[in-house]
Amino acid sequence: MPRDTDDTNGRTGMSRRTMLKGTATAAVGLAGFTGSVAGFEGDDGDITGPADFPRATTRGHFDINWLYEEELTDGHTKWDYDTVGDIPGYGSATPDEVVISVHGWLVASDEAPDHFETVKTSLRNNGYTHPIIGFSYDSDTRLDQWWPATDIAERNGAKLANFITDYRARTGADVRLIGHSLGGRVVPATIKALDSLGYRDYVASATLLGGAADNDAVAVDGEYGPAIANVVEQFDNFWKSDDNVLNWAYSTGEFDAAVGEEGCEGTPPANYEDHNVDYVPDHFSYHEPGDGCMADVVGEFQ
Repeated sequence: MPRDTDDTNGRTGMSRRTMLKGTATAAVGLAGFTGSVAGFEGDDGDITGPADFPRATTRGHFDINWLYEEELTDGHTKWDYDTVGDIPGYGSATPDEVVISVHGWLVASDEAPDHFETVKTSLRNNGYTHPIIGFSYDSDTRLDQWWPATDIAERNGAKLANFITDYRARTGADVRLIGHSLGGRVVPATIKALDSLGYRDYVASATLLGGAADNDAVAVDGEYGPAIANVVEQFDNFWKSDDNVLNWAYSTGEFDAAVGEEGCEGTPPANYEDHNVDYVPDHFSYHEPGDGCMADVVGEFQ
């Protein structure tokens, strides 16, 4: 696929997020938002993953300047990524399919394997036997850097798309994507990047768990809807109406509703399905063994 050094991600003009950064209202809202999530993301209970959990990673690829703008660090491009551990199919037997798990906000580099191991455990407990690969990115921003954190998440879509196309070229394996929380913004951005490059048969399924993306963005006339229709065989959104983090924090920080708290706003693509999982205890339990919704996630795999 094409690789370049463009770091603008196709953005022009002043975004809504940029304008909000300078307002007193946004400052008050962000204070409430960050207070609601402090100390939660990155906590995956008692499950510890190995430091070399197989993953693609873009840690250290982005920095945030004094204007609260994210920017690529020296030596990195829109598309590049690194890998850690033994990637399934690279020097080992080629799998038929893999799951790529994407973590949420405020997950430190050394905590990311815990998230991936938790997802793996939950999948294994529900009969899924194919390999799990992680995707780790610069999500551990400061609490007052929510907006640049979401921009970093979106810009990682091109990098994960690049890994997927390279992985497919080497293994031919089908890919399933699972994104939790802010990872639920990386996943549709990845699908959009694949669509823009004409790769439309690589993603067998995409799953959002408490996704921190605008609920109208997945509609047919939204930012990601057309790409979802073109690229993904099956797209599943698991949402919780009483998800307190999204109900209060996301709505306050973004002045919008998240797809993880209400489902799709508008007409969804034909291959999109919402799943209400109010039985999940809280925003941080979707992927957990026992209390989470991973049995239903695996049940949707075809």
